[in-house]
Amino acid sequence: MLVTRGFARTIAIVTASGVGIGAVASCTVGLDDDGSPAGIVQPEAQPDESDPGRSLPVVVDDAEGGLALGTTQQFFARAPFVVTAPVGDGAALVRAASLAVATSVPMLPIDPADGSAVLEEIERLGAGSVLAVGEMPDLGTVSVIQAPAGRADLEEMIGRGLDERDVPGTADSLDAIAAIDGEDATLLSLAGEPLPEPGPAAGADALPEFGRAELDPPVLALIAGPASEDGQAWAEHIAAAATARAAGATVVPLAVPDPRATAGSVSAIRDNEDATVVALGSAFGTVPELRERVRAAVSVPELPGGGQLVYPGRRMIALYGHPGVPAMGLLGEQPVDEAIARAVELAEQYQPFSAEPVIPAFELIVTVASVSAGADGNYSNIAEVEMVRPWIEAAAEAGVYVVLDLQPGRTDFLTQARMFEDLLREPHVGLALDPEWRLKPGEMHLRQIGQVDAAEVNEVTDWLADLTARHDLPQKVLILHQFQQRMITDRESLDTSREEVAVLIHADGHGVPGEKMSTWEALKTGLPDGVWLGWKNFIDEDFPTFTPERTMLVDPAPWFVSYQ
Repeated sequence: MLVTRGFARTIAIVTASGVGIGAVASCTVGLDDDGSPAGIVQPEAQPDESDPGRSLPVVVDDAEGGLALGTTQQFFARAPFVVTAPVGDGAALVRAASLAVATSVPMLPIDPADGSAVLEEIERLGAGSVLAVGEMPDLGTVSVIQAPAGRADLEEMIGRGLDERDVPGTADSLDAIAAIDGEDATLLSLAGEPLPEPGPAAGADALPEFGRAELDPPVLALIAGPASEDGQAWAEHIAAAATARAAGATVVPLAVPDPRATAGSVSAIRDNEDATVVALGSAFGTVPELRERVRAAVSVPELPGGGQLVYPGRRMIALYGHPGVPAMGLLGEQPVDEAIARAVELAEQYQPFSAEPVIPAFELIVTVASVSAGADGNYSNIAEVEMVRPWIEAAAEAGVYVVLDLQPGRTDFLTQARMFEDLLREPHVGLALDPEWRLKPGEMHLRQIGQVDAAEVNEVTDWLADLTARHDLPQKVLILHQFQQRMITDRESLDTSREEVAVLIHADGHGVPGEKMSTWEALKTGLPDGVWLGWKNFIDEDFPTFTPERTMLVDPAPWFVSYQ
């Protein structure tokens, strides 16, 4: 049973950004007349002048005081009590998060040795007590109510029934918090981790009354897992997710701080166009940056597998080769429909070994290195766009990603990339550059291994990024093949700053496992920030060819695997 007796209220001042900075009050606080918590703040997003039908998103700043404090100040002007748990205690933090959601009050992680920062926030909220899970420091006159460990005792304390759910690990906590239904309270436990022994038991009437949160218009709270693995970072994120959910927001967990990241986040934004978007943490960028990404989530086509960012939302398993030429790789060993079925089957073999969705792909060679100069003298045979197009169209219908591979000979990569602009305007088509076949004047294939300088690659990156932005396309992958360090000179200067493009180094070494792993270790050393890694399996030249399981045991597990 939820008791809804009203209490006196404090006066709160709310800034234009929706952050409560209410005056500290000594009176008790509680519920509005309808039983909702009296101190919850509806985010007041500013109208978007460029799109009158929408409002600007809100970014919660985590620079001063941390993410948990910033989130509490965003959603709560006051509260009857707060839920606390010690930093570094995953079991206590996960349990406390579920109790905060069940009681519609903020959650704040606390340093067991120093509770001064939490105490200051408790005073701002006008809360006279905390519901504590785990060890607490001295909080002066604030009443510390220890949460009992047992479900029945907790149900009696909060006056609500509790379902129970295990969370596999701390990294799964954000998803578990987001999944708590607003109507049914859930008690979360970290699997395999015992809760700390509670302090002296408190009676069921010791907890101040609380209400049920509801925000109108609705709020989508975006949160990404912390960049750091330390306990403080996870404590901040768990508490922020719980506080937003406690206030009535729909929490959308993401692998990276970008609303375009997954099918789920894109769907949440598209299905809730009237919702105010609140990003928990400055990693989501500035308000203008986030506004553009939210706009893209609504209007830009999704990639195969969902979402609009290539990685980390999916892994790709590809057939490599040229249509109709079996000697160049698996792709050319069968017509397009059979190639799609084969790629799908390969992707399915990898799924048991990947936490991310695995999608089928083609790496289709569209300019083929040649031992003869040809009419243009470039030692590269260029496929007709109309010959390639049926493969592109069939792949789109089947949910297969396509990478167009360039072997340019004596011309440059950008010149050849422009020839396939029409195909690259498709949302499911990316680009690969193969420096092995990039010749200098006077060089010929098979006499030396080619190379390219990072400056030339960066020109392609900029062109591809501009094309993607101009045509409102999802992020594109740009694969750089490599099996020797010398193949990409000045590699540390590769530009990964253009968010329209995901740059991936693809390890093309073949041979026995030791040789392949030696190549892998060399190539992943000294990579610029923001570069992803891919791997190639050779059916006839690896001894033996790695199985899907063995391939995914490579460290780090490759994001793009091709078969030649």
